[in-house]
Amino acid sequence: MLVLLIGSFSAQGSQHNDITQAESKIEQLNKDINQKQDDLKDSQNQLSDFKKENAKYIEIGKKEYQKVKAIEDEALAAVAKLENEQTQANLDAATNKMNAVTDSKLKEKLQKRITTVKTAIEAKKQQEAINAAETAVKKLESDQKRENVDDAKNMVNAVADSAKKEAFNNRINAVVSAIDAKEAEAARQAEEARKSEEARQAQEQAAAEAARQAQEQAAAAAQQAQQQEQAAGGYKRDYRGRWHRSNGQYASKVEIAAAGLPW
Repeated sequence: MLVLLIGSFSAQGSQHNDITQAESKIEQLNKDINQKQDDLKDSQNQLSDFKKENAKYIEIGKKEYQKVKAIEDEALAAVAKLENEQTQANLDAATNKMNAVTDSKLKEKLQKRITTVKTAIEAKKQQEAINAAETAVKKLESDQKRENVDDAKNMVNAVADSAKKEAFNNRINAVVSAIDAKEAEAARQAEEARKSEEARQAQEQAAAEAARQAQEQAAAAAQQAQQQEQAAGGYKRDYRGRWHRSNGQYASKVEIAAAGLPW
């Protein structure tokens, strides 16, 4: 009987321990559940914060994409305009827009299109330069003046084609040689004219001097004749040696002898 009672109490004690352990486990499980719930709430809050933050980044990304897309669209439009209107101003604008593009593949494609148009523009410019040089050189050839030489040279200097530039310069040099020859001939003729004028003036001076001397000699001869006439008592001898009275009549030999004059 005592053994049964002891066994009964022992069984009751063991059962009580099991219940206590079970209650401890339940309590621990409740704590774990509460912790998990708290962790879940924290995770949910973090997820909510992440979603909000991610939404911000998405919005920023959209704006950045729109900005990049706008830059690319502007570059495409500028290149298309350049291809339709091939001018230096449009070339500069398209190049600036292309440089702002960040997509390397798109940028490379745009660069190739711009390069194609740039080559065409340069070719057009060179043709215009050649035409301008041709006009200036022709003007020089038809109107061979020094002032036209510099204009022709300036136009030719803008030509990039070395063969054409050399041909233009050869034509210019030929005209310059002709101008030099004309100027040299003009200088020679001017020198001859100067010498001729000096000779003419010298002749005029010599003639004037001879006339002056002749006049002086005539005046001296007239004075001498007058003196002789006075000394001859009014008789005057002509160039033939005949004597005349003061009234112009011929004087007789007797009169001249009486006057003491030689017959």
